[in-house]
Amino acid sequence: MCGILGFVSLSDPKKELSPKRVKGVLKHRGPDRFAFTQLGACTLWHYRLSVIDPSDRGNQPLTTPSGRYTLVFNGEVYNYQRLKKQFNLPCEGGSDSEVVLLLFEALGSKALEHFEGMFSLAIWDAQENELLLARDRIGIKPLFYAETRDTGFAFSSEIKGIQALEQVSPTKKYIADYLSLGFVPGENTLFQGVQQVKPGCYLRVKNGKISHHTFYSLYDYVKKEPSSPRSYSEAKKLLRELIYTSVSDRLDADVPLGCFLSGGIDSSLVVAVAQDLLGGNLKTFSIGFKEAAFNEASYAANIAHYLNCEHHTKMFGQDDLLDIFSNFLSMTDEPFGDTSLLPTALVSQFAREHVTVALSGDGGDEGFLGYGMYSWSKRLDSTMLRSAGRAASPLVKLFGNSRYKRAFALFEQHNKEQRQRHIFSQEQYFFSQKEIGSLANKPSAPSPIPPLPAWMSAEEKQAFFDYSWYLPDDLLVKVDRASMANSLEVRVPLLDHRIVEFALGLPVHWKKRKSVTKYILKDILFDLVPKEYFNRPKQGFSIPLATYLKGPLRPWVDQHLTRSVVTKHGWVEYSMVEEYKRRFYSKGEEYLYHRVFLLTLLHQWLEK
Repeated sequence: MCGILGFVSLSDPKKELSPKRVKGVLKHRGPDRFAFTQLGACTLWHYRLSVIDPSDRGNQPLTTPSGRYTLVFNGEVYNYQRLKKQFNLPCEGGSDSEVVLLLFEALGSKALEHFEGMFSLAIWDAQENELLLARDRIGIKPLFYAETRDTGFAFSSEIKGIQALEQVSPTKKYIADYLSLGFVPGENTLFQGVQQVKPGCYLRVKNGKISHHTFYSLYDYVKKEPSSPRSYSEAKKLLRELIYTSVSDRLDADVPLGCFLSGGIDSSLVVAVAQDLLGGNLKTFSIGFKEAAFNEASYAANIAHYLNCEHHTKMFGQDDLLDIFSNFLSMTDEPFGDTSLLPTALVSQFAREHVTVALSGDGGDEGFLGYGMYSWSKRLDSTMLRSAGRAASPLVKLFGNSRYKRAFALFEQHNKEQRQRHIFSQEQYFFSQKEIGSLANKPSAPSPIPPLPAWMSAEEKQAFFDYSWYLPDDLLVKVDRASMANSLEVRVPLLDHRIVEFALGLPVHWKKRKSVTKYILKDILFDLVPKEYFNRPKQGFSIPLATYLKGPLRPWVDQHLTRSVVTKHGWVEYSMVEEYKRRFYSKGEEYLYHRVFLLTLLHQWLEK
């Protein structure tokens, strides 16, 4: 895992950029070595976190013997040894980055279709004076780019890298997305001119022109309903084999490796499989919070003990969360509504004291219908239930408690074409489209939701929406920024594209039976760990945000949501901001806490 950064001058091919200008900007992503190379109009910088072949032979930027192609690479290609053998590549070292470069030299952009893993990369072609940028199939690793004002093109693993090369300004074009989702989806950001390479895509930059290409599309794979196994037992056997293969591939490292273990289904499955494959000595990591309602550490410890893992636990308190909260925007670079970034950063910080690589259980809920919002998608698909809910809503607004007001907001009138967004926003306690219309100053229309396969049920469409937006633009952002802020590489076995494809093709009743979600995934896990260890309600990796906003974070809210600050920037109506604060702080409408958080974080960022 590393940080990559580059600049192509479109006006002066001999323009030189001092390495001092960017030397420390991505050091957290790669503290082991900083290097750069100037190749005519192109300058490439690399920040290395040594994981595979830590010797000098794995250093980057890496150039082919012919001198034509030069690579900077972030991530891991897990099948690099098989590719080396399959294509008889003349590698001198043992790194996956060398395999990536030599296979690209042999196959061109077709090489991208062969890489199995998580990556973002840039390759400069000195013969054609052309830059290629590419990002992995699921969007696990980030890659941003921008055309800069001094007629150049910049790219970076994080927006702060582009900011080190060129001043960029906020844009409120996507404010409706941020307010309803907590993030800006797809290729866009809240910075003018700064975009992301989309998952499964690559760009070519030549003579100042950018061309966009796709080497993988999950939608294209499931546009027509895939065939599923003939029986449940066959499906379980095939899925088990896929999971074992994926975990096995991700255990390859030349540095200490462990696993996050929350005690939930997904992380427990990854740990159980990893321990089974290794035969013992697996390091596992969990954290707990002194506030008992947010502490699952004992469950994780019990599972680790059953599996005979070398388990490590650390307890944190409110002060620890608040200390790391001060780094929130420095980790994300733009407003980001997922506060589970904070505990993820704490467990990453703790794990990094012992290992350089950690496996995580992210990705199980989306593939196997684990979220409660999927039930809401089924309810809202019913005309009768929608009508009944809307009829009861006025009474709930007048007499209901905070919980019921929040739940019945899901029945609010909404555009059917944006239903998946509506469900997501209300499940996450964010702003509805109706609220945004009153709050934001001249908001642009929200981004159209990604295409959804017509054959899917309402629940499956909501899950596919999550695969398209929530995973790459929220959950994986959280994991990447929180882990890399601590120089820790995190791998996500359940997001191997073969597992994702297989899961999307399974019948709903194999993934969810009555009230039991992730049925087939649990069935595989319970062959390894007794189900009695999991007889408790599902709990997310969250913090008591509402309590904090009314307590230690209240000065933060008051500082950034003043009349002068809000009106100076003019992104939202101050009168509406005051109304949300009043309802949250004085009227007992606790469910508005995330709305207050989004507004405060936005204005803290604008002030910066």
